[in-house]
Amino acid sequence: MPGKAPIRIAYSGWCCPLVLCLLILVGTHTPASLTVVALELKHPTTKIHASRNLANPTIHEGNDSSMNILQRGGSSSRRSFVQTATAGIILNASAAATAAPQAASAAESLSQRLSSRDPSKLGNSIFNRPPSAQIYPSWMRGATWNVESKFAGYLFPSTKIPKAELTQKVTVPGFQKCSIAAISDIGKEGIVSYGMRILDNGVEDRAFTLQNEVNAFLGYPAVSEIIYDVKSNPNRISIDFVDYKTINAERIELFCNGRESEQYPGSDAKGNNKDVFVCSEYIRQVTFGGGSEVGIPRQVSSNYAHFWTWSKTNTEGDDNNTPTTITGNLLTAAYLDAQDPLFFDEPTKPVVVYSHVLKATRRV
Repeated sequence: MPGKAPIRIAYSGWCCPLVLCLLILVGTHTPASLTVVALELKHPTTKIHASRNLANPTIHEGNDSSMNILQRGGSSSRRSFVQTATAGIILNASAAATAAPQAASAAESLSQRLSSRDPSKLGNSIFNRPPSAQIYPSWMRGATWNVESKFAGYLFPSTKIPKAELTQKVTVPGFQKCSIAAISDIGKEGIVSYGMRILDNGVEDRAFTLQNEVNAFLGYPAVSEIIYDVKSNPNRISIDFVDYKTINAERIELFCNGRESEQYPGSDAKGNNKDVFVCSEYIRQVTFGGGSEVGIPRQVSSNYAHFWTWSKTNTEGDDNNTPTTITGNLLTAAYLDAQDPLFFDEPTKPVVVYSHVLKATRRV
């Protein structure tokens, strides 16, 4: 059987000068300043039609099992997905979000865009410079957390690309296993549990967390090694899979093109004060695997962004710096790759948004 393909990557982004000029001409310039705000779900098990008006959605009850059809099937399964999917999340800025500081810039801030309840405003980062490592707040540091993740829904926000056409494209992040590394099986039923470790200095142990995430979502020990050095390069992670065990990936290279973070006070539904921490990462992923032809490796590039929200409720008698339980959610916005024929229909806006509800308990 053929060995693993050598890794040859010259560039982690996709913007050449010609593409940048074209993007500017079509009006995809992003605001100069971004303020991150908490996102929380209302009715996490309720479905919403992919109508183009999220301010007044049409609500329908349903389950999330149709997402699994897309993950595991071939073309016939994707057709079934088109027929049965009814979309899946409601994006809404929470009451805590309204307490977030508003950007002084005249440009629309991220908090304002999220408050508009329009997922198409979770645009991709275009003009990138290498970000520093993510730093977590004091109340998350020095602990290993048991995280419980549950799939809460999905949405097709594009007004330019029909859902039926989009779901035929297996290269969209999340449509195949391992196409989004940290959530290697989007739509997996039930609760997925994994470990997350935040060091004393506030930096996440990415090798530990990512290996736990991939193995937990795939359901078996899939990862052989994770190569990551936060000091030399906090923006590149290499994931090496166990030989011949995972169909869609033998190796994954992750490149972070942007990060944001913010901590601010908020309140929960009962009026209790709480601290909210939100962080985001814009990722370019290159996946290497066995191709359909012997000796010719398969290489797939994808672009997506994660938006995490973590909060702790401050109640009387609690040690505010060492909470035992924190709650949150994760939004993942998937974008088209620059080589996709439909790229210029949606060059920066997400074509799919996935949501997961999170709960983390500090290990004793």
